[in-house]
Amino acid sequence: MSVAKQSMSVAIVTGASQGMGQAIAIRLARDFSVLVLVARNLTNLDQTAEAVKAAGAEAMVIDADLSQASVAQAVVDRTMATYGRIDALLNIAGAVP
Repeated sequence: MSVAKQSMSVAIVTGASQGMGQAIAIRLARDFSVLVLVARNLTNLDQTAEAVKAAGAEAMVIDADLSQASVAQAVVDRTMATYGRIDALLNIAGAVP
């Protein structure tokens, strides 16, 4: 693993497209180098991603319906494949089984 990947911190935030999830994601951009933003509303997720980037973190957007149990594993798999780690998970989405 590269030094850059070792020094980064990665958080997944579900429900990041609006409300509390969006506000939490934007705030966490000060403490984490990467935020993986997950929700069903791509337009709002893109807005959250722009705010996260403006606050100083990298953003990965995953447009997904977490009411499907297999989707959670796909989010973890994609995050691990891209960044090699997950340091925090904030499950703000309301429809997670």
